Amino acid sequence: MTGGGGTVEAKETATALVVLRPEESRRLIGWGTAESPPVRRAAASGRLVVVGGSTTRHVARHLTGEDPGCERFAVGWIHEGRLGETPAAQRSGGPFLFNRGTVSRGWPAGLLEQFEAGDVYVKGANALDPAGNVGVLMGSPVGGTIGAAMAILHARGGALVIPVSLRKTIPSVAAACRLLGQGRVDRVMGGPVGLMPILAGTAAVITEIEAFRQLFEVTATLTAAGGVGESAGALVFHLAGSPQAVNRAWEACHRLRREVEAAGESGL
Repeated sequence: MTGGGGTVEAKETATALVVLRPEESRRLIGWGTAESPPVRRAAASGRLVVVGGSTTRHVARHLTGEDPGCERFAVGWIHEGRLGETPAAQRSGGPFLFNRGTVSRGWPAGLLEQFEAGDVYVKGANALDPAGNVGVLMGSPVGGTIGAAMAILHARGGALVIPVSLRKTIPSVAAACRLLGQGRVDRVMGGPVGLMPILAGTAAVITEIEAFRQLFEVTATLTAAGGVGESAGALVFHLAGSPQAVNRAWEACHRLRREVEAAGESGL
């Protein structure tokens, strides 16, 4: 296009502002995690564990085509204003275990014993701080699935991948870790917990920002948070990228919303 001053370049960067409610964030992050190269490689030809959780549910769904459900797949959760666990009678199957292309479900200890460098362990988290440190709440006195994995992953060079929403940002994981522990707190709304700290740089942390980049090649910036009603806990992201990339991300956000509403999970 030309004007009085000469040639005017076509706009190369498009922008958009999108609102993600909590379950929409989980689905986006799970999708982005499943599409990340280390997870894809491990699922196809290596060893991969996908531990139960409300976000890792969607990692498993994208990799297997099976939706394990939230209450059936998660174990520890914060629900109805209490720290606790999903009812044992409602759980089924346990973590997803990928071993050289074969998929099964169960406690991960046996597969962890076979882990080598490059094998992948996917585990959700409960806290993320501005420095990139991550925290995982532990209701089990022996640390649960994260307790079973950490020593082997560090000893053998396995990869820890943590899908976690920016909604879970706290000021300091280290400060929280010093305060928590089963037996340190006098009264608890729910069950007592400890906090496993995971240092920045020792795990691949996938938030909404990384998921947007992985899936659509757009730059996402968190610009606001909060809401009311079904949008309580919503996050507002500014997206920037090529017009085609931003359009793909825009359409995907609307598709995720339709999926969530069709499943009746918009208020989760």
